[in-house]
Amino acid sequence: MTTLTGRSAADRAPFVPGHHDGVFLSIQYLRGIASVMVLLYHAGYDLNLITEGSRPHWLASGVDIFFVVSGFVMVASTAQRPVTARRFLASRIARVVPIYWVATLAMIAILAFRGQTLPSLREVALSFLFIFYFNERAQDTSPILGPGWTLNYEIYFYLVFAALIRLPVTMRIALMGVLFVAITALRPIVPADSAFLTRMTSPIPLEFVAGMVIGHYRARIMQAPALLGVAAIAIAFAALALLNPPLPRVAFFAPPAVLIVLGGVILERHVGQRRLGALGLLGDTSYSLYLTHPLLLALLIPISAAPDQVLPLGVVIVAGSIALGFAAYYWVEVPTTRAARRLLGGARPKPPGDRTGLAASGD
Repeated sequence: MTTLTGRSAADRAPFVPGHHDGVFLSIQYLRGIASVMVLLYHAGYDLNLITEGSRPHWLASGVDIFFVVSGFVMVASTAQRPVTARRFLASRIARVVPIYWVATLAMIAILAFRGQTLPSLREVALSFLFIFYFNERAQDTSPILGPGWTLNYEIYFYLVFAALIRLPVTMRIALMGVLFVAITALRPIVPADSAFLTRMTSPIPLEFVAGMVIGHYRARIMQAPALLGVAAIAIAFAALALLNPPLPRVAFFAPPAVLIVLGGVILERHVGQRRLGALGLLGDTSYSLYLTHPLLLALLIPISAAPDQVLPLGVVIVAGSIALGFAAYYWVEVPTTRAARRLLGGARPKPPGDRTGLAASGD
């Protein structure tokens, strides 16, 4: 039932006992797993161990898991207390922007060190402002820091979410779903040479909406049998790993990503009772890992390796990236986020585990 304030019983449902600082630990674990999936995909792709369309290409779906998780946590984290659009956006900016800008500047420094063509001031500005453009150097629509394209969608989602934040959750979900479907429907008439419009009419934002639906009904979902959660996750990963249909990204990756997050929420009452050390830390540091692993790839991939040395180099890259992610989390992400929170209005610091899809869940 929805009250006059627009908050339903599902909205007011408390986090289940045993959560770490009110956080869905199962979602944290999924973030850690998803970040490693993306790392393995990029390392394998850059080392020519994975090619476009090959079976291991499914590892790229870690990004889609992040998107669904973002939608979930935005609903779950704002349902417990009133939040204004300004406070919401300030929290998002404090969490997403500082380390992304630092990582982008680090990538520019690496390009300079390697003697490669540096991005123009226009490219730097568009990257910093999360605006899609055609990257002449990369010959695609990625910003200076490759994974930043996903943050462009995150910011897009945050802006729409903030604009509708005062509406009842069910109405907000419905309106966002209709809006994103309508925008996607415009894609056939968008000029093919417009990087911005082509990206903005992608169906990817619908993955956020799917996460919002899961977040809204989380209290009911958590009552499902644990076996159902295990089955959902197992079926999803099996489909990703074993199938290779000639489908667009969202058509193939979105359904398994939704199933994986759904399964994680179902299992929360069981796996969420205690924090798993290594996996919990991976969840905490996943945003830093996600943003900094391209830096190590940019430094090490140019190294010429004999065929029998490719796999050892890959192991070094994966281990080094995880270590770099940990270092960036403690020495860059945490202090810059705290500073940004103070600058943007003194939003209270969040516990280490309080995160969302690609960044923290915020106030």
